[in-house]
Amino acid sequence: MMKILNKLVYLKKVELLANNGILLKFDNLPIWRNDRFNVYFTDRYQDYHEGISIYFKENILNYHMLFKSQIGEQLYIEVFNQYLNVWSAENFDHTEDRNTIDYLEEIEILDFKFERIEKKSADWKSEYERLEKTYLDLRNKAI
Repeated sequence: MMKILNKLVYLKKVELLANNGILLKFDNLPIWRNDRFNVYFTDRYQDYHEGISIYFKENILNYHMLFKSQIGEQLYIEVFNQYLNVWSAENFDHTEDRNTIDYLEEIEILDFKFERIEKKSADWKSEYERLEKTYLDLRNKAI
């Protein structure tokens, strides 16, 4: 049976951890861009990130780079029998349209941990600055 770990879908940050680990931080706020439609998948504002720490059996540097390339994307993380799959959250409700992310499927892991990480003022400031920049870019295009 499929077990999806996260409800918040926008991957915001990827950090290396000791012992072959990676911390993935998810949020409900998209990375604001003026060339992309922004969608909320759950309640609009959350005062926390969902953090998933994953400890890999093999060297993690390739996985670290693959996850970093997915920052800003809408993802679901699934663990089944100590194997990790990363699913695109777009079209996920339609079973026949579900897709895993290339090179991020059937990865053997040692362990994982899910936690809520409270947002700090720096997180909120960063969101505001990105939103302000997007607004100003759109305004300048209109002028």
